[in-house]
Amino acid sequence: MIIIKKELVTDIANIACFNMREQAAKLSYIDALYKTIPKEIEIVGIADISLFRKIDERIRYKRSYLIPKRIIEAPSKTKADEFILNYALEKNAFILSNDQYREYNFVPEDWLEEHRVSFMFIKGKIIFQYPLDDTIGKVLGDQEISSLRSNQEINDEVEEGYLL
Repeated sequence: MIIIKKELVTDIANIACFNMREQAAKLSYIDALYKTIPKEIEIVGIADISLFRKIDERIRYKRSYLIPKRIIEAPSKTKADEFILNYALEKNAFILSNDQYREYNFVPEDWLEEHRVSFMFIKGKIIFQYPLDDTIGKVLGDQEISSLRSNQEINDEVEEGYLL
């Protein structure tokens, strides 16, 4: 049996700079992402080269993600967004980013709406937009994705005060 890994093209700078207010980009957000996504899904992490100057733990970022090529940096003086969009279009992959990509008219708006997944962090944990588990489930077919929590589980935790 051949197992085909599905790809999730990830805007790494968008992850690291989530809700940033004059603070350094957080490597812990990148760590949380890589710990959360199931092994059946390959993260294609693409970052602007400028992220290296903004990240809070440069040495560990370089050793853990750049050197082993877990994250690929876009060439100098280019935007990672263009590579993220082109690669995702070519592979018909999903994009993990809060960026709306409105300035890129080469991407069909309806395609982007179906393929972009938003996220947020609550107490250091990455929480995906509602459709993520359904969307990834459709991509993987009938395989169960046990490491992704259901929205009901997240809602229960919020109601019980665990994620507030």
